[in-house]
Amino acid sequence: MKRRNFIKFGSVLMAGSLYAKKTNKNIISFKEQFSEALVVPPLASYEVKNGTKVFNLNVQKGKTSFLNGALTDTYGVNGSFLGPTIRVQNRDKILIHVKNSLDEITTLHWHGLKVKGSSDGGPHSVIKPNTSWSADIDINQRACVAWYHPHAMHKTGEQVFKGIAGLFIIDDEDSKKLALPKEYGIDDIPLVIQDRRFDNTGQFMYKQGMHDTMMGVTGNVHLINGISDPFVEVEPKAIRFRILNGANARIYNLTFEDGHEFYQVAGDSSFLPKPVKLKNFILAPGERAEIIVDFSKLAGKTLFWGDAINKRALMKVIVKNTKPSPSTLPKTLLHVNDYDNAKAVNKRVFELNMRMGWLGINGKQMAMDRIDEVVKKDTFEIWEIKNPSPRPHPFHVHGTAFKIISRNGQKPLSNELGLKDTVLVYGRETVQIMVVFNHEASKNRPYMYHCHILEHEDAGMMGQFVVEA
Repeated sequence: MKRRNFIKFGSVLMAGSLYAKKTNKNIISFKEQFSEALVVPPLASYEVKNGTKVFNLNVQKGKTSFLNGALTDTYGVNGSFLGPTIRVQNRDKILIHVKNSLDEITTLHWHGLKVKGSSDGGPHSVIKPNTSWSADIDINQRACVAWYHPHAMHKTGEQVFKGIAGLFIIDDEDSKKLALPKEYGIDDIPLVIQDRRFDNTGQFMYKQGMHDTMMGVTGNVHLINGISDPFVEVEPKAIRFRILNGANARIYNLTFEDGHEFYQVAGDSSFLPKPVKLKNFILAPGERAEIIVDFSKLAGKTLFWGDAINKRALMKVIVKNTKPSPSTLPKTLLHVNDYDNAKAVNKRVFELNMRMGWLGINGKQMAMDRIDEVVKKDTFEIWEIKNPSPRPHPFHVHGTAFKIISRNGQKPLSNELGLKDTVLVYGRETVQIMVVFNHEASKNRPYMYHCHILEHEDAGMMGQFVVEA
């Protein structure tokens, strides 16, 4: 795709997404594309008490500048929009205190973490206004990028849209040894991709009717780490981008202009077996990916990175005109040998149901007082997810890292061979995954499985299950 077309189309798309309202003082308008520098989320601070890392998070209101001439009412964690990156090591013991400073209930769910049900932060772990909730977690899983977001019943989509989300990075011995970029915010850069829409006063415009429920809420203003159309400056060397699709409903096909190649090295819950060379890749809501981009031959150049589905640039990458630093990627990354199909002792089927005005799973809508499945701890199972509708659905399972076995009976893609917790199930497709749960979840604090189009989840495309010893 020509850069000229990549950018021009995106600019036209943005210009039509806001009806500007003239006031006595100013006109609300979009900021100039690629005029603001990318902001890297800070690392969350913690104290060590009796060998436990203690984090304090405050879910709060704020005001954030996305548009010229307006401050938007937002939610955030320890700030006005989004939250800090929690970074821990495998085998760490951590305690996270979450204070709710909002005027409504919320929760915080640790998406991608293998935690017990009582610490998972699902819809049963409600935090009332001006109260706190704590999650004690023993980190015991492979290096990955997870994230946190609210999960209150019927409120998840709106609260994420307002800004409650943040990254959660786990390091382990394998990740420390691999020759990959590791300097956070310098050559190891997190990217939280989201989209928003605004009314004519510059406020977020959330769900407007049945169409938004059925299709999910999308917008024409695209944010990365809370900045609309940012630029980032990098050295002419290998740069690692840790990418989260934190949008409510939008699926991205991420690519560089003119097909600049890169390597994907990790997915949701682990590294891949080996780096996979790509020119683009699909990332659905809730999914994460880590890519390595070699800029060593592009000193002094500028590239645009964006979404091929919407033919729109999302970020400008400026490569500094300094001495290049070539590097070589490891040939192998991680072999996951503990997921063997022969270990599976049970099979479950989940059909994602979608008809006009109704969303559910296996013919049922989510009910807080109904347990849909009972699973045995430390037992491998095959879960078959069927999507008879034409609309793709990203299917997320709490409390586990799973392995994709097949798509419509065929092998998964080469960049899906690591562990995951969210899988995009395309229209008319059946996906099989192998799951195992290493923690218990009770009927009072069960795990969830659901579509990660947040409006689908809130409308009932979700179920809950317990894990018993």
